[in-house]
Amino acid sequence: MEADIINICKIDAKHSNEASIAPMTTWLEKYGERIGNFGGIDMDVLYREDEAGIRHYVSERYQELENVRGTAIGSGNQIADYIPPENFQTMVETVRRLRRF
Repeated sequence: MEADIINICKIDAKHSNEASIAPMTTWLEKYGERIGNFGGIDMDVLYREDEAGIRHYVSERYQELENVRGTAIGSGNQIADYIPPENFQTMVETVRRLRRF
């Protein structure tokens, strides 16, 4: 049925990919060859962790995904108003540093 929905609706990407539902690697195994997958960074991490914890978590997710085509690392869902802006910025800066921007 999933494949039919992708074809019928002409889905070309999926977001959100929330770690609390399944790790990003699960979505990539399931859909990675067919559609883009965006997300992978758990919102709870962005809320609760300090800068070092966020950098560590993002770095681990990046290593899992760095050679996988069709992915974009970001929050697993929209950024809620309770996420400290500096934590969001830490996620973005970490991904940019890892991608050597």
